[in-house]
Amino acid sequence: MSRWFDDSNWPHDPALDDFRDAVWELSLNGESRGCLTTSVTPMRSFPLFGVKREQIWTQVHWLGGEHEYCEEDYGPEWPVVAELRAGSYGALDPRTDSDVEFEVRAVAGPERERLWAELRHGVEPHDRR
Repeated sequence: MSRWFDDSNWPHDPALDDFRDAVWELSLNGESRGCLTTSVTPMRSFPLFGVKREQIWTQVHWLGGEHEYCEEDYGPEWPVVAELRAGSYGALDPRTDSDVEFEVRAVAGPERERLWAELRHGVEPHDRR
């Protein structure tokens, strides 16, 4: 039984390293509109939750102070990874209430550190009160 619930030897896909505890600036027509945070976590999948994999969690944080709920992305297709590598991210724009393709830029260094701490990735909107 322990082989099914063994929590050691989780996979580490180096292709996902750019998305581990990352911050991405979201902009539209050159205007900063918010940030997207991403993290990579282990997960179990079928059959019988015995397969160890990684998944990506994303969360949008708007400049107005609103935070979206976290969303998951899975491989092998990794649609969000493909989007971000192509320099865009599709989301519902709270200003226009329509789907928009935002431009993205990876944030690095001290600015990433500050934003990661400030934005509190993974804290859902209902827990921010």
